[in-house]
Amino acid sequence: LGLLVWQDQVSAGEMHDWPQWTMLEPEPAEADAAWDDEGHGQFLAEYDAMVALLFNHPCIVVWVPFNEAWGQHRTMEVGRLAVARDESRHINIASGGNFWPVGHIVDQHNYPDPAFSFDKKRFDQDFIKVVGEFGGHGFAEKGHMFRETSSNWGYGSGLPETREELARRYESSIEHLVELKASGIAAGVYTQTTDVEIELNGLITYDRRVIKLSTSDLNRIHAQLELKATA
Repeated sequence: LGLLVWQDQVSAGEMHDWPQWTMLEPEPAEADAAWDDEGHGQFLAEYDAMVALLFNHPCIVVWVPFNEAWGQHRTMEVGRLAVARDESRHINIASGGNFWPVGHIVDQHNYPDPAFSFDKKRFDQDFIKVVGEFGGHGFAEKGHMFRETSSNWGYGSGLPETREELARRYESSIEHLVELKASGIAAGVYTQTTDVEIELNGLITYDRRVIKLSTSDLNRIHAQLELKATA
């Protein structure tokens, strides 16, 4: 299948334009920022332009209007418009952000191991449940970093000292995901494919020269997920 893309809208506004980050809690007023009509109109225009530009790329399977409550505002309106704009793809209204009952997906981010706040009354029947971010197990591959600095980081309790420790942490996260899959979680997205400057969370180094976990280790670890293609 190749890469399946969950395409984010570019996050908007400054931090003072963002609402309180309530994640999967019920939607209080503070779970939406108050934007004026001009700013909201610009956001919608840019969202529409993004969909128009990328619509014909079949790799895109999900549109994501908001990420982690960054610039999240008028969520129900944005969600309804997003669904109407492209009925052929799923809408993940706020990946890891403040959940409102619109679109198709409810998404929680949790580091380093995946977790999900199940709530049958709110979204068990009507929404696809996913862990949109987890993992982030950093590892410093000397000679292959953006910069060797004390600011380099990854999620979890300090960086692993060895590749063996990295593999153990990664496998532990996948074991948590296996348990979540049995409870109805439909997807998990690992952070991340490659290092990004001082973020050492990648499975591949910043210069793309070193793969930190071998394909044989990944195949062995992923086998417990029992992922099978279906017609």
